[in-house]
Amino acid sequence: MRAVLSLLVTTALVSAPAAYAQSNTQYQGGDATAVTDVEAGYAHDAGATAVASGNAVSTTQEDSDTDLTSTQHMDGDTTAGANATVWTAEGNVAITSAAVANGGTAVISGGSSNIEAEQLGHGDANAATTLRNGYSYNAAVSASASSNTAAVSAENAEVRVLMTQESAGSVSASAEMDADIVEDQAVSGAIASANNLSIGGETATVLNATRQNATGASVTARSDLYAGYATDASGNATANANSVTIDNQWGYVNAAIEQNATSQVQADSYVTLGNEFAGFASAGAYGVGNQATVANVGSDTVLDVTQSNGGGVSANAGLAGDGGGMALASSAAYGNSITGAVCTSCDASGAVPGLYASSSQTNDGNVYSSSTIRTSGAGTVGATSTAIGNAATYSARPPGG
Repeated sequence: MRAVLSLLVTTALVSAPAAYAQSNTQYQGGDATAVTDVEAGYAHDAGATAVASGNAVSTTQEDSDTDLTSTQHMDGDTTAGANATVWTAEGNVAITSAAVANGGTAVISGGSSNIEAEQLGHGDANAATTLRNGYSYNAAVSASASSNTAAVSAENAEVRVLMTQESAGSVSASAEMDADIVEDQAVSGAIASANNLSIGGETATVLNATRQNATGASVTARSDLYAGYATDASGNATANANSVTIDNQWGYVNAAIEQNATSQVQADSYVTLGNEFAGFASAGAYGVGNQATVANVGSDTVLDVTQSNGGGVSANAGLAGDGGGMALASSAAYGNSITGAVCTSCDASGAVPGLYASSSQTNDGNVYSSSTIRTSGAGTVGATSTAIGNAATYSARPPGG
């Protein structure tokens, strides 16, 4: 079936007529580095952002038939660092960093578009965010890093996407907060992804053939949040070698996905509260070698997915704090994960769509998950740890079923 699906998508890409054609070729041999430093004794609100990218391309198409081809090649390292010291802020503090070796976006509205893209990330990608805060009402830090990222949005259109992504470098995202008092919410998040493709559609037909390879040494995400006091505090870390997400409504979906990973994947999230917290506190960590998620509403969906993971995957979450209404820690680690879902009774005409899926999963790496909570007391205490080598979940059911 895989050969048939790939042939269908490839043939459509080659043979479909187009009113417009766009071609993009980008090569970056050197490094791309962005550094932002902020030090403030007082501010009402404070923000700092650092964004670094080797190659970036975007296109918007409205009511036209198009052929779009793109090749992006990054050989250098991509580094983004955002560092802030804000002693007093009456309002909000937000510090963020993003490092993307190759990034591409396409927004399609009406018409028919063929997209053929290749992204090659051969250097490292690193994003780091740090915040030292004395007092603020709300405080947030985030870091995201990726070798290759592509996003396609389609509305009232037909889109055919042929995507190749190759990541050979290490990917790291780190977000750290050290705060004395956060009056309301303290939030920290880190996301590291070697290869990532997302397609969103509404009243759209989506045909996709994707091949992803992640061979870098490691993909790591770390979130570390400390607050002397906060009403609510949450930290999350997500790391994946390869990820494909398709979310469509009211249109046919046909996806052929091949994912191969050998990178070591690690996600760590730690939340520490020095004194009592008033609301909730949570730490979450999620790590996966290969992930494919396809959801559709009201139309037939065809999936053909092959996943092979050879790297170890670990996820660790830890929370320490007293008091509060809720104390939570959760971690999940997967070698390979597939999710396919179709709403079967969402079509007003009464037609019942089907989910036709074929999958193969091989995991040779170790999978480890841990969650820890240390508290003298809280209204609700809950911790979960999940470690699964291969997971495939398919559902075809009505809303709420």
